[in-house]
Amino acid sequence: MSLLDFGLDILSTSLGLLVIFLAILLFRSRNHWRLPPGPGWIPLVGNLREFMSDPDLRIPLRRLQKKYGDIYKFYIGPCPTIVVCGYDAIREIFIKRGKEFSDRPTVSLPMIILNGGKGIVSVSGDIWKKQRKFILVTLRQFGLGRSILEDKIQTEVKLFLSEIEHFNQSPFNMMPPIQTGVGNVISHLVFGGHFNHNDPRFKILMDGFDSFLHYVSSGSLVILLPILRLVPGDIFGIKNIAKKMQIIKDFISELIEEHMNKFDEENVEDFIDAFISEMKKQDVGENNIFTKEYLASIIMDLFLAGTETTSTTVTWASFYLATRHDIQSRIFEEIKSMIGTERLPSMQDKHRLVYTEAFIMEVLRMSSIVIISAAHAPVSDVWIRGFHIPKGMQMLPDISSVLSDPAVWGDPENFRPERFVSEEGTLLKPDEFIPFFTGKRNCLGESLARMELFLFISALVQRFEIMPPEGETLDIKDVDGIFGGTHAPKPFYIRAISRHAEQMI
Repeated sequence: MSLLDFGLDILSTSLGLLVIFLAILLFRSRNHWRLPPGPGWIPLVGNLREFMSDPDLRIPLRRLQKKYGDIYKFYIGPCPTIVVCGYDAIREIFIKRGKEFSDRPTVSLPMIILNGGKGIVSVSGDIWKKQRKFILVTLRQFGLGRSILEDKIQTEVKLFLSEIEHFNQSPFNMMPPIQTGVGNVISHLVFGGHFNHNDPRFKILMDGFDSFLHYVSSGSLVILLPILRLVPGDIFGIKNIAKKMQIIKDFISELIEEHMNKFDEENVEDFIDAFISEMKKQDVGENNIFTKEYLASIIMDLFLAGTETTSTTVTWASFYLATRHDIQSRIFEEIKSMIGTERLPSMQDKHRLVYTEAFIMEVLRMSSIVIISAAHAPVSDVWIRGFHIPKGMQMLPDISSVLSDPAVWGDPENFRPERFVSEEGTLLKPDEFIPFFTGKRNCLGESLARMELFLFISALVQRFEIMPPEGETLDIKDVDGIFGGTHAPKPFYIRAISRHAEQMI
């Protein structure tokens, strides 16, 4: 390509962007006066400056809530986004009027990169209803919420504990071993198999998802204005991320092909087999959602959602265990007195390990693993609290505004598991405790995540004493945090000291 041709490409792209921007501006302006209040914005970049003053996303969100109320707007590029804060507003909109706000907004660039806009997370309407029903029924068939799945999780817990044992009390980062353990639970459900902790394919899988989440959180201009992906070259890095995601898609496609080649209708062993079975029952057509493309997209969603949030939560838990020895000692004493140390904790023990469960709940509350839930959109034009919200407009439920509300928790800045334990010693479950969101589009894998968190964390404390590196201290100021698809801690190191040499698990 000549320099002249390149210059013409840049000019034509720029003119195209300008036309698109002005068209969006004109279209949106008709309804602006009826939208909720919000800060002034700058063309193209929107309200980006509101979120650049502090790396902690929760701070500007709280500032905007305090100034504009529980329902306000800000701009992503030239497009308005509605933020819903506080439990009362979230309950009113997403529970009481959940059907009216159950759609997803127009598919965003990240979702196009991740799953082609066909996964369970990004679809709406009948497609979402049919897919969600099929996924829930199928996952239950393969053990979701049943003891058969607990056995598979326990297998991964044992491998996880053995992997930690190999560090031999040396400092290590919790994220890689727990990511593999949790990821393998999804693998059992989806593929009917499991990866070794050192499997390079699994490392490529996790590296791709990590890169995707970090890119989404980077504030790249192309995320705000997806049309910029058409600019020649890769100055925004979007093509590099898309390449990594394509490697994952190719790997998943190979697994699907393997399953199709050996498919036996009389021997359906995992989610892929079940989906293939359904594919063979459906008529071929443009409205058919049981295709290999949809299957690959759903698997991408299940892996990303099923590994990232849980592994991040366990990593946060290891931080609080290492920094709050008093709490860790109380958890261990509860486990020791209630079930002993000769066998792993099971789900049947959960009701007896009240303080252990309260600790897990406080980790979820304090760390705000998901600060903002996945975007919603009205299925049609609606009025809410005197504001007009057009069909399809992006709405972001601010979960962190509920989990950190002083009116609910009293001292939300303090890590205090006791807030979830009653005077009688029973577990308290406040309505405002919504780390997995709520309503019709709450987290699909909540029951799986809760099971994994209990089994991995209780076994970890039963087997090991979690400590900072020798001669060092850990401080929340040093690890908080990485704000992307999840709120993850910055990398830190801990030690795991075996509690009893004679203990055999």
